[in-house]
Amino acid sequence: MGRLTLEAKVGAFVVAGLVGLGIIATTLEPLKFQRGKYSETYVVYFKNAAGLEKDAPVRVAGVTVGKVLSVDVADGKAKVKILLFKPVKLYKNAVAKIETMGLMGEKYVEIEPGSPPAPPLPPNSVIPNTKVPASMDEVMSSLNELLTKFNSAITTPDGRNRIAVILDKVTELSESVNRAVENLNSVVEENRKTIRGVLQNALSLSEMLKEDLPQIIDNINTLTSQLSQMTLENREDIRNIVLNLRQASERAPKITQNLEELTQKLNQLLNSKNMNDVQVTLENIKETTKELKEILAKVNSGNGTIGKLFNDDKLYENLTKTTETLGKLAEKVEKTKTFIGFRGDVNTRTGEGRGVFTLQIVPSKDHYYLLEVVGDSQGKVERKKYYISTGSSPRWEEEIETNYRTEFTLQYARVFDDKWFHSGGKFVLRGGLKESTGGFGLDYIYSPKLIFTSDIWDTGRKDSKGDDIPPHLRIGVRYFLNKNWFLYGGGDELLYHKWRGAFIGMGVLFGDEDIKYLLGSLPGGIK
Repeated sequence: MGRLTLEAKVGAFVVAGLVGLGIIATTLEPLKFQRGKYSETYVVYFKNAAGLEKDAPVRVAGVTVGKVLSVDVADGKAKVKILLFKPVKLYKNAVAKIETMGLMGEKYVEIEPGSPPAPPLPPNSVIPNTKVPASMDEVMSSLNELLTKFNSAITTPDGRNRIAVILDKVTELSESVNRAVENLNSVVEENRKTIRGVLQNALSLSEMLKEDLPQIIDNINTLTSQLSQMTLENREDIRNIVLNLRQASERAPKITQNLEELTQKLNQLLNSKNMNDVQVTLENIKETTKELKEILAKVNSGNGTIGKLFNDDKLYENLTKTTETLGKLAEKVEKTKTFIGFRGDVNTRTGEGRGVFTLQIVPSKDHYYLLEVVGDSQGKVERKKYYISTGSSPRWEEEIETNYRTEFTLQYARVFDDKWFHSGGKFVLRGGLKESTGGFGLDYIYSPKLIFTSDIWDTGRKDSKGDDIPPHLRIGVRYFLNKNWFLYGGGDELLYHKWRGAFIGMGVLFGDEDIKYLLGSLPGGIK
């Protein structure tokens, strides 16, 4: 074939890089779980084990001590069988619960061993106590419902914020009180002499009471003694009257002082200058009270948004159905599997290489979606015509150019069981966008390790001279060396004799669990 072209060198470099990445991933894979000599199994029954997969970690106090062997269904519950490969002594009051770890939401089993007063729990027995935390969907649904009710409660029928309305009323009330205080201060300044005279009169009155009050008390005592001698049948009643009078006489100075203070305050408040402000303040208070009563009446009668929230049973049922629908949607998204991969290959006839990034979304076993980003060193040939009107004679001219653009694949794949040739085999029919052109594919999955593939696409393409050539047909086989790494090869450009040749390549494919583990293995990654 002569010296390798630049494109062939690029393809060889891509394959070498993928081989190196495979060696690194293969070296990291055995570090997931290392089982020692200790090996004990237990069984746990959960009401709901959504998201918990086989080989998920089993931890005690945050330390990995085992893994999940299997997740099955028994008597309407999730039966989880776990393996402990580190010595952990469990008691019959041990508790097992499902926890979520890291941003990727990886589920694992957390075990609280229990306390020594309880008898030990022998191997191969059932851990009786379990806990399943509330899902994030339930928490978010409750929070969303609470925020909706709160937002409706603080909004008036005309769209105004009730809190803002109340604050406006409070501001008006505060301004009225400030004006009243200013008026009271001015009244005090203007009537300082009058107030001083009132205080002097009150002091004189209190002095007179202090001088005459003892004599009055003596007279009352004399009268009570005479009355007690005259009326023996009312002795107890008279004694009570005397006791009350004594208490009143003791409180008389304090009462006098309170009366003086009350007189001063009444004189200040009843001044004609601040009566208008007091009246405005009272009107604002009445208006605010009236609005609050209207709000409570609407809530009790079921009118308005907040009233319907609390009294409309149909609205409550609709909210409940909406919550259930969102829960089912979240469960379906959680069951969807994702595969991410890279592969590269070289055409031995032309020396052209290609690199492909693959994203496969599998919502169920009978169909999936395929998204690929392709870098092809061969490029695409395009013939362009130009009409030149300048000069003496207008004419048409052609230009042939090769574009090396990134190409995209977006296909829908349907999976069918093989009922004719091989038990357990599956046919896969694909169709849609193939490397930025229309295309179809037919695959046969003989086993998880062996897959036969075929694709036809790019009709109406041209060669380097601009001539039309047949569509691109590729048929090959893919063999998985282990869970992630695979080799593939076959025939390429089978419909065009000038480019017809064999292709060979290598790739890697990671599932959800592999991605979580690789991210967790990075420094500062997800744990």
